[in-house]
Amino acid sequence: MNDRLQALHGTNGSRSWFERAQHSLAGGISSSSRLTSTGPHPYPLYISSGSGSRIRDVDGNEYIDYLISYGSAVLGHAPPALTNALTQVLQTGTMFGTCNVPEVELAETICQMVPCAELVRFANSGSEAVQGAIRAARGHTGRSRILKFEGHYHGWSDTLAISNRPTEKEAGPPSAPRPVPHSPGIPAGVVEDVLVCPWNNLTALREVLDVHGGELAAVICEPIVANNACTMPEAGFLETLREECTTRGIVLIFDEVCTGFRTGPGGAQVLFGVEPDLAVFSKALGGGLPIAAFAGRRDIMDALASGRVKHGGTYNAS
Repeated sequence: MNDRLQALHGTNGSRSWFERAQHSLAGGISSSSRLTSTGPHPYPLYISSGSGSRIRDVDGNEYIDYLISYGSAVLGHAPPALTNALTQVLQTGTMFGTCNVPEVELAETICQMVPCAELVRFANSGSEAVQGAIRAARGHTGRSRILKFEGHYHGWSDTLAISNRPTEKEAGPPSAPRPVPHSPGIPAGVVEDVLVCPWNNLTALREVLDVHGGELAAVICEPIVANNACTMPEAGFLETLREECTTRGIVLIFDEVCTGFRTGPGGAQVLFGVEPDLAVFSKALGGGLPIAAFAGRRDIMDALASGRVKHGGTYNAS
């Protein structure tokens, strides 16, 4: 009990650091989710170190880290295999702005493990990789509109920051939800390019596709809705989604930022036996380091390979 009281009340150091941070960081934080998600107080915990499943804050309190960096630190904190490899990299250089051998080896490994992966491109975050996959799909199809599912999260960027957790009033009819921007600052034109469909509702899905299928570059989903209660797909839903996209020439994208290399070596597409055209990975891919990738069919990714569809990034595969 004393340990619990210490953990709940002995966080003056974190409080002090948060007060100081508000003078130099917008809101005192670097991500909107950090304000209240790391503790019971109206300020975040400031973590000083971690090892395995445990982390320690600046006041010396120790916690079991069930959050594991939002699913990124799947090997635990400071695993020897990772820290030993990083030590060597730090001694030889971390950023050269050109190509390197490990990016080829990692891409080959992803292609071996992930069924849909014929070609790979790297990025630095899941949000970036989603944007790359969407651009590849638009470049391949020549269409601009995207269909996503209500409650699915695909990053914070304008492209798909739509209808993540709208209120019931904002969302509209359950069978035909309307697109709701996740935040002020997202242009109306971006919102208009996104159609929203309820998850696990094949009737609603077919109705949307019948009306708008010819306008859609891609349908994107979290195969398991990790950001909303890990909602599973109902039996046959992903299979039907695959069939409908194939019939209508729409690129099917699995956002496997959360499921990739966690539900199994090949991700949710192996678990469910449904192969998308493109898939997005991050989190477990880096084991706590900032790296992401999108991968998929050669004929779609070839537009990136030829340079016809542009995708850049100074730190990609650094």
